[in-house]
Order: sequence, then C-alpha cells, then structure tokens
Amino acid sequence: MRDLTIKQKNLLKKWFKESEPTREGRLLLNQSNKLRSVEDLSTEQYETLQEINDTEVLYQNVNNFIDELRNSD
Repeated sequence: MRDLTIKQKNLLKKWFKESEPTREGRLLLNQSNKLRSVEDLSTEQYETLQEINDTEVLYQNVNNFIDELRNSD
C-alpha cells in the first residue's frame, strides 16, 4: 500500500491541529501553523508513521497531505 492509511492521516490531522496557534497568536502576533512540511515533524512522529505503514514514498505522501491541510484553511 503506497498511500497514507486512515490512521496516518488522523495522526497528521491531530498533530497539525495541535501546532495551530491560538486565535490571539494569529491575529495579534501574526503567527501561523508551525507544521509546514514533513521536516517539521519530530523524529518520533515520523517513526510512528513508518511503523504504521512504511513505503518508499512515505516522505512525499506526508508532505503532500500536510500541504493539503495547510491549503484547506
């Protein structure tokens, strides 16, 4: 299976939501979500994704999914 699993997508959504700045941070401090690419994930987070379903295109798929999350705002 080359695509992200539902479990992987749910984890990425959760981590994306957790890195979202507060409303005050967005409005007053002009902060944005710190999760911009796969490189912003911790080593532990990426290893968790690998344990679920490690593929040769995991890095690209994670990057694409994070990009989709960022553009859906």
